[in-house]
Amino acid sequence: MKPLTIVSSRTPTGSLLEVAGDLDHSNAQQLRGAAVGAFLSAGLLLVVDLGALGFCDSSGITALIAVRNHAVAAGAAVILVAVPETLRRLLHMTGLDQVFDIRDTLTPHPS
Repeated sequence: MKPLTIVSSRTPTGSLLEVAGDLDHSNAQQLRGAAVGAFLSAGLLLVVDLGALGFCDSSGITALIAVRNHAVAAGAAVILVAVPETLRRLLHMTGLDQVFDIRDTLTPHPS
């Protein structure tokens, strides 16, 4: 098991959470706490970079939903970036790919 690390930083458009390691029942609360500590307000973005995520169980997915709910309650939007293929499949199978804005990179979508 890889320890979970979350690096939080501010960006011109809001906040960035860089998540690395394994996200599971033993540490999912850390992600929720990082979202609560992130700078969020109406019109801003919370970007969650999952490019270095090694593993995510159902508790991790629940934490991602809680992060989204927290951001939406603050009027902010959430983008999941660099989602590993295994997690992307789980999000698709559960229909959560329709709830989350999932992108390969931080590059904006073409208009």
